[in-house]
Amino acid sequence: MWALNLGYPSSIETISTPFHRASYPSATITVYEFPARPAGEKNMARGNLPAVTLTWYDGGLMPPKPEELGEEELNKGGGALLIGSKGKLLHETYGMNPPLLPKSLHDWFGEPAKKLPRIPNQQHELNWVAAAQGKAEASGPFEYAARLTETMLLGVVALHAGKKIDYDGANMRVTNVVAAMIF
Repeated sequence: MWALNLGYPSSIETISTPFHRASYPSATITVYEFPARPAGEKNMARGNLPAVTLTWYDGGLMPPKPEELGEEELNKGGGALLIGSKGKLLHETYGMNPPLLPKSLHDWFGEPAKKLPRIPNQQHELNWVAAAQGKAEASGPFEYAARLTETMLLGVVALHAGKKIDYDGANMRVTNVVAAMIF
């Protein structure tokens, strides 16, 4: 979300295994629609960035496996698959092991330059403690983390609404399902 300067989604829809409101379902798929937006200072793109669809899978549900993987399976431990107009980027949790697909694209591009600071030993929990103590900068600053958390929680709101919701992020309001605001 940060790298693509996504901001807030304009609509969210969550489908799930049986959900009886006594406890959360065992698995969900949430689809977030983000509108086109300006590139922003941190993104090197010029002009506007196109609309983006982000689909979140959990509870063992998985996206369709990219044909470029051949016999290799998707990592069931987590990760991300970004599908672009020129190829795909697949990575494990926390961005580990990020090959470009197809392999020819990965071979052509090579290892990307490391532009962001790395957390020693990949221990993000200890980075948070060090930041709270004033000894380090948080790898996930609150300005970003608050918007990310709000976006992810909108998936729960859509689950409770039982249908696709439209969201006005600037005013923090669901605009098409009144009951979604009071679940």
